[in-house]
Amino acid sequence: MSRLLLKSIRRYPHPNSELQDLLVDSGVVVGWNPVDSELGKVDEVLELDGRWVIPGFVDSHLHLLYTEQHSRQVSMAGKSLSECLYDLKAGIQSNRALVGHGWRDPLPSEMNPDPASFLDQHFPGLEVLLWNADFHRVLVSRPLLQRLGKPSDHSGILVEEEAEAAWNLIKEPPASEVEGACQRLLRNGITAATTFDRGESIAAFHENSPGQYGVWIRHGLPEEEFLAMEAEVAVPQGNRDDSFAVRWIKIFSDGTLGSRTAWLKSGYSDDPDNLGIARRSGDSLLETAEKAGRAGWGLAIHAIGDAAVRESIRAIHSARMARPDGLDVYDRIEHLQLLDPGDTDDLLKCGAVASIQPCHLFEDRAIVRQRWGNRADYAIPFRFLLDRGVPVISGTDAPIEVLDPWADLHAAQERRARDGEGEPEGPQQRVSFEEAFAAKTAAAAEANFLPSGYGTLNPGSPADFQVLDQIPTEITTLEEAGLVDVFSMGQWRLNDGNEFR
Repeated sequence: MSRLLLKSIRRYPHPNSELQDLLVDSGVVVGWNPVDSELGKVDEVLELDGRWVIPGFVDSHLHLLYTEQHSRQVSMAGKSLSECLYDLKAGIQSNRALVGHGWRDPLPSEMNPDPASFLDQHFPGLEVLLWNADFHRVLVSRPLLQRLGKPSDHSGILVEEEAEAAWNLIKEPPASEVEGACQRLLRNGITAATTFDRGESIAAFHENSPGQYGVWIRHGLPEEEFLAMEAEVAVPQGNRDDSFAVRWIKIFSDGTLGSRTAWLKSGYSDDPDNLGIARRSGDSLLETAEKAGRAGWGLAIHAIGDAAVRESIRAIHSARMARPDGLDVYDRIEHLQLLDPGDTDDLLKCGAVASIQPCHLFEDRAIVRQRWGNRADYAIPFRFLLDRGVPVISGTDAPIEVLDPWADLHAAQERRARDGEGEPEGPQQRVSFEEAFAAKTAAAAEANFLPSGYGTLNPGSPADFQVLDQIPTEITTLEEAGLVDVFSMGQWRLNDGNEFR
């Protein structure tokens, strides 16, 4: 198909909802025109009957191939201990470790103080790994502890790097997950995403290009893998017009709110002696930042606590000072969940993009005031960042949260519970639908190294869009959207456009 004419469309964003016709040529927007305009020869005409056309969403932060694996693991979220045991036993497969996810504090009394012994009792001889809901802690059985070289009396609770080491022993290769992962994005109206996984995920996308499935993927390279590379291969991969590119060094500065490992300037309100964990800081972090800058990389630094955000600003400044002039690079602070307003000027000077996830408020709202006190006024500070001129992009952090861009948009606007009930958490940080939408489309595209004009549907831009039955500004979840089809890279992706024929 070359020239495609879509008739009787309502476009969003647009100043009004008048019907228009859209002409697309070879996957590029030619123009928007009044209905029934004379547009010359076209190869196909489709009548959309007043449906809405919006840009495909950009998810700026997730863990894409792991989301596929996560979908096959045993969910423990919201279940009693007996229910968890029943489901875990039903999930046992020969020659595979047993993996579950979704437990939250406090642990059941039956598991304390030694979860490893509890797991060994119920799953003798089996390697078991159970992720906490925030994916920064695990419970593991003794066979896994032995492989990690831990002592026989270890509790089986592993945090941060040790949790990752346990997972690396049992995880499955991700190469077979690419097609399913790309299709999952499209079913959510997402046509581009930035994922932060390991080098095996990068290799999987090189072997199985996401472009053949109609998706643009951007990737971060883990810091430790970057530092282990030879100088000649430690350079960014891909250009803006490539379907796959690797453009950032991903660094963990701290942990999470849920695990009390987010790095704070002063103690947790309910644990005053605890400042969290500084995973990367000081001269060592600055050395990595400068090395990455000299090689032309951007930085993508995970920072939840205010001390981690401050240290990330320092590192990004160092990277910018070391980077050659004129490069197409955006540095990012991933999550930026707690900001000290006093750091705002330096945040602006370093030029970093704030990559946030409003949807984390669905769960964190229950503990954020308890643990951060009045500092929580600047938790996920969307409004404050926009008002001070900091570029903001957003993502779902799937599978930590559900891969539903509409739920994330709604969280940014309302900051209420998942069911919409209760008082908003940090109401002064709410933003409009238009502002939240831009952070998933046009504003996100530039910072995620996507083609020029992506996410706008302006003439000359890529024609990657969704067709909806419902008014965009009234949608709160994917289920409500009435997603009819997705058009990306010149093709219909869900129903082959048959809904319009």
